Amino acid sequence: MKAATQLLMRVGVSVGITGAVVGMAATPAFAAASLTISPGSTVTSNGTVSATGTDSGSTTAIGQSRTLNLSLSTPDGQSGGSWSSGSVSSTRSATVKGSFDTSNAINGTYTFTLKVNSSTADTANVTLRIPPVKVSSFNVTASGTVAHFTWSPNSERDLAGYDLIDVTGSPRDLTPGGVGTDVCDSNGCSVDVDFGSSAQGQSRKFVIDALRYTSPSHSSTIASADSDPASVTFPTPPPPPSSGSTGGGGTSGGSTSGSTGGGGTSGGSTGGSTAGGSTSGGGTSAGSTGGGRTGGSTGGSGKHGISSSHPSAALKAFLPSIKAGAAPSLPSVVTEVKPLPEGTYKPTLAYPDQVVNEALHKGSTATIASVRNELVRVLDVGALWRSLAGAALVLLVAAHLRAWVVGAEASDS
Repeated sequence: MKAATQLLMRVGVSVGITGAVVGMAATPAFAAASLTISPGSTVTSNGTVSATGTDSGSTTAIGQSRTLNLSLSTPDGQSGGSWSSGSVSSTRSATVKGSFDTSNAINGTYTFTLKVNSSTADTANVTLRIPPVKVSSFNVTASGTVAHFTWSPNSERDLAGYDLIDVTGSPRDLTPGGVGTDVCDSNGCSVDVDFGSSAQGQSRKFVIDALRYTSPSHSSTIASADSDPASVTFPTPPPPPSSGSTGGGGTSGGSTSGSTGGGGTSGGSTGGSTAGGSTSGGGTSAGSTGGGRTGGSTGGSGKHGISSSHPSAALKAFLPSIKAGAAPSLPSVVTEVKPLPEGTYKPTLAYPDQVVNEALHKGSTATIASVRNELVRVLDVGALWRSLAGAALVLLVAAHLRAWVVGAEASDS
């Protein structure tokens, strides 16, 4: 009995060892696969982002193989590529590598996924926070109080717009929130800003920054480095018009009137007038001479004379001068919107669609009846039908007469 028990124990141990070996060969015991990202989980400059997936393999799986697959998804949900290690024996380590260039990529979070055969083994994220490149060919010119800015457009796919900054003294943002990319076309970008009368005769310096979205699902932006500065000098204001005025001279010719009566004669009288002064000549009557009288008045005395020959010129001395106050010198941006290419559409207003309800007015029954009665009256339907009936009767009589004439001609022949 004891010998039989020992024999059964030896057989059980042998069967157990054999089953364990077979089980290990049927189910490979892989080491944990992993992903590494270079240069890191957050990228702030253009370059190449690389991912490496590794699996060290297992020596306990005999005659088995596996495949490492690596895939990339972009921030907007698109596929960024896929890579495979090919079939690798279970007794050997396996590696798969993938990469993408950030120079043509949008900002946001990219996800690498590593699979061993069809099972997900590891994932890793990398976030791009790359600012746009510095704006080039920035220039400014002045026309009156308006500054005309021009520059070359940036090429980033997720560009949000541009921001103009006055750096003459303390930096001052001229376009809070920036201007959109619709100020650009294939010929370049341009914006006009009116600085008002306070800028006349001044020199100012400006820079411009490009703005780029941080991800497709957010409105936040990241700015580029300042462009090379551009300076402009606004023209000086024209001199004010002269306030002095000179009255034109006027002369009235003398007049002579003579009358004779009772042996008396009255001589002619002559009077002359000049701007700024008046002179009355002497007069002679019945052989007696009166002394001449001269009265002088000048423009400075406050007593102005209006000449009958040039009243408009002399009237200026009596009219007050009124000057309008200067307008406030607040800069305003005049955005020059470039036309979109044919066949494209881009919304320009961040407002939802509006629904406008319109009331439908129906005519009353009385109105419809009055219109119908008016048509009947104008057309005179009764007279129309009588005319038609008369015409039909005439046609019927003509037809009978024709048939009678044809029958009579036939009987005569």
